[in-house]
Formats: sequence, structure tokens, C-alpha cells
Amino acid sequence: MCFGTEKDICKVCGNSFEQKLKGRTREYCSDDCKDFNKFKEALERKILKINFQGKYSSQAKGDLFAIANLIKIKKL
Repeated sequence: MCFGTEKDICKVCGNSFEQKLKGRTREYCSDDCKDFNKFKEALERKILKINFQGKYSSQAKGDLFAIANLIKIKKL
């Protein structure tokens, strides 16, 4: 029995993937993207609980920007 598929876009990386028309709707193309999103949301919650003071706030922002700059962007 074939239920068919349709294309969808991963909400983390932007890659397209096949979405089954039957069953639970997937939001991610892979377990890696799903895990990344869980980790990102947990990190956001933890960071918002920290009350950074003075230069430590700037250092934390700098560290996060450095991490963000490691992400490679594929040109279309």
C-alpha cells in the first residue's frame, strides 16, 4: 500500500525532504537536525536564566558570535 509523499523543507537546515502523507508530519530532514533544534532550544532557555554582569555579558555575546561564525553557508 502506497500512501504517497510530498516535498517539505527542514526548519533547521533548509534542505528538502520527502514528507509522508500518512502519519505524523516531520519537521526535520534528519535526526541530526532534530537533535540540533532540541539543543538550541535548551541552550536558549539556560542562557535566559543567567544574569550576566558587565564585561561577562560582552564576553558571552562574543563567544556566541564566534560559534555562529563557524556555521558554513552553502551558496545557491
